[in-house]
Amino acid sequence: MVAVTQPHTAPPGIASATLPGWKPELVALDLDGTCLTAAVEPHPRTASTIGAAAKRLPVVIASGRMYRSALPWARRLGVTAPLICYQGALVRGQPATNSDTPGTVIAEFTLDRATATQAISIARQHGWHRQAYRNDRLLCEEDRPEAHFYDRIAAVGIDYVDDLEAAVGDGSTKVVCVVSDEATALRCEAAMREALDGAARVVRSMSPFVEITNPQATKGRALQRLCRHLGADIAKTIAIGDAPNDADMLEAAGFGVAIEGSRDAVLRVAQATCAPPEQAGVASVLEAFGLV
Repeated sequence: MVAVTQPHTAPPGIASATLPGWKPELVALDLDGTCLTAAVEPHPRTASTIGAAAKRLPVVIASGRMYRSALPWARRLGVTAPLICYQGALVRGQPATNSDTPGTVIAEFTLDRATATQAISIARQHGWHRQAYRNDRLLCEEDRPEAHFYDRIAAVGIDYVDDLEAAVGDGSTKVVCVVSDEATALRCEAAMREALDGAARVVRSMSPFVEITNPQATKGRALQRLCRHLGADIAKTIAIGDAPNDADMLEAAGFGVAIEGSRDAVLRVAQATCAPPEQAGVASVLEAFGLV
């Protein structure tokens, strides 16, 4: 008899959840699907509350995005704390005032060349769109709709190369497969996990994106490193996210909040839920904690 896995019961909404008695020392926020709507815009109330909270304590953007893709959003939202980018593969400070020079690297964990090229080779064999990242550049070897779909979100432009394996040089910050449907994404995720066998972390962010990173590159570990760097107690942090790549961050934080409708892996580690970005759920969390 085959056992049936029951869906995880969602934790309570933020309005009825039991909040911890401590004063938050840091807030970590995913971007896409958490702060940003499907139209890649923040709700006005979300934008204003994030800006207000960032004047009172460190508010950290924790995203799968590249540094130069996350940075404009941090500036727009009034966030000045270091950024967690590439699923935690890069933790980097923001540029100094009136400077475009990237801030100081706090932590960085890249995929080694052998693992990066193996992931690229697997994607080629299956015909999946693949892309790599070097020096904060998005590298693709084929001009495909999937690449343009990704760049409409990332807004960084695409650098085309003749051979992606040759282009990764000493390694890649991460490798991403962009696929068109859920069934293909599941096959891609399973194939990468089986072939790479622990040499990389394979996780989904937005549904079409299968992300392959250094095993040390997780949002949860990046949050721990950044809390130590900033002198914040991770047990007194709030983290909000919606996707599987956010689950370990919510688990590491003192209080994790999942967006309503998140996958079971995210709901399982959250203490509360909040409304989706179209309804300014993040704002409701910050207001509940008295941060605005």
